[in-house]
Amino acid sequence: MCIRDSSIDAQRGSDTYGNAIVNNIYEPLLRLVQEGDGLKVEEAGAESWELSEDGLTYTFHIRPDMKWEDGEPLTAQNYEYGIKRTADPESGSESAFLLADIENFGEVNSDKKPLDELGVKAIDDMTLEIKLARPATYFTSIIPFRVCFPQRQDVVEEKGEAFGSEADTVVGCGPFKLTEWTHNSQLVLEKNPDYWDADKVSLEKINLKVLTDTNARMNAFQAKEIMSVGTNLPEWTSLFDKMDGIAQADMDLPSMDYIVPNHTDELFKNDKVRKAFNLALDRDGLNDVVLSGQSTPAYYWVPGAITLNEINFREFAGEPLKKAIEENSDAKALLQEGLDEIGQGQKPEDLEISLIMTNDTFLKTYGEYLQENLQQALGVKVNLETLEWPVLSGRVQKGDFQLAFLAWFADYNNPSAMLSLFTSDSQAVNSGWESADYDKLIGDAASETDDQKAAEIYKEAEQMLVDQDVIYPLITGKTTLYYQDNIENININQFSTAGYKLSLIHISEPTRLGMIS
Repeated sequence: MCIRDSSIDAQRGSDTYGNAIVNNIYEPLLRLVQEGDGLKVEEAGAESWELSEDGLTYTFHIRPDMKWEDGEPLTAQNYEYGIKRTADPESGSESAFLLADIENFGEVNSDKKPLDELGVKAIDDMTLEIKLARPATYFTSIIPFRVCFPQRQDVVEEKGEAFGSEADTVVGCGPFKLTEWTHNSQLVLEKNPDYWDADKVSLEKINLKVLTDTNARMNAFQAKEIMSVGTNLPEWTSLFDKMDGIAQADMDLPSMDYIVPNHTDELFKNDKVRKAFNLALDRDGLNDVVLSGQSTPAYYWVPGAITLNEINFREFAGEPLKKAIEENSDAKALLQEGLDEIGQGQKPEDLEISLIMTNDTFLKTYGEYLQENLQQALGVKVNLETLEWPVLSGRVQKGDFQLAFLAWFADYNNPSAMLSLFTSDSQAVNSGWESADYDKLIGDAASETDDQKAAEIYKEAEQMLVDQDVIYPLITGKTTLYYQDNIENININQFSTAGYKLSLIHISEPTRLGMIS
């Protein structure tokens, strides 16, 4: 398998690559496991659970005799601490907003109420109670995510800032243990013999290679040095399609590549300036030229892979950004109007705009296309600044940017997984934009038990993001997962949290094991 380096801190992190580790070394209360083309909620750390008639109180009964890998018992207090650590503003969790439905979360996360007033409480060692401020029909899809993982308070406090930075700074309780972490090279997971469900864990050892270069990943898969890879690049798909012993699965990804403008920036706080840049972006050209037409131009914020139970949200809500583009045919003239309102006598040709993005090799072409696109459409000069991800993330969170290129991968299958990023109590993306009206829409939709009505509210919220140009969606992803055909139970559904627990390799040729053994 292949992964990128990232901090292994379940509560603070939000990256997809870190998920590949934490989903395997911690035991959530519930897991989302593939069942046919969909998912089912499966009891994990909780052997059973109930929801009160008013939809506000979840009671989880913790499975007895579970242990941490150092032999300490796993209790309801560990789950309480883990959830409260996510909500604690001092933690700086990038995904804390996922807990917004819990009673008093907003006040706790903004440091207006003490942490003890969060609606999470261990009634005893084996019983955890979570109280919501309002019913949230999707909450059981959040429980399996890292924001609700158990955590050891003694370990976190002992390790301090070093927690999650090395293999020996974390203690897990899941199907696997993190036994080795050579930064920028490899992470090693080994089966946890003390795991409560160890009989269902087939793999003894998993080597996860750190390969940041696209070509290096693809070459490693071709040489059968790694067991799976996802790509939609024609030069590789045409090769892998012809390889023997390879299985594949086409997937729409619940992901979005986007640009966020800084709404507190002197230039981008002007509505017309923001809109001009949004309208000028050539999404179709970006997909055709840079991505060889293998992805989907995004004229909306919620990706097409996301549904609201039986409702395909994208089919329901349409493409709201297309209408805005049709209504404003001259983006450069709109930019000039905005500059006139700012009143500094500038012309579009006078502007030098900074766009920050990660220094991924593939994204260099991506950035150069956006640079040329905006210069041709608006006349502005765009300066690209490429940064390591931690530096980029820090800049965005501090508001030290004009435009930032980012990507988001939805954590659960509901429109709120994308739309809640821009509520006032979310710290996921610091756009500098807030709206009480938007907050109310997201809250109302979360409480709505009628899917059709909820979809209408989410549609209105998405339209607000478009109308106020809160973000500039660019591309939503598609990929083909290629994997060695001797792997069984590999995760195809993007929202599964099963990790490698149920994966199985049929050994017919020892060399086929590649990086998993």
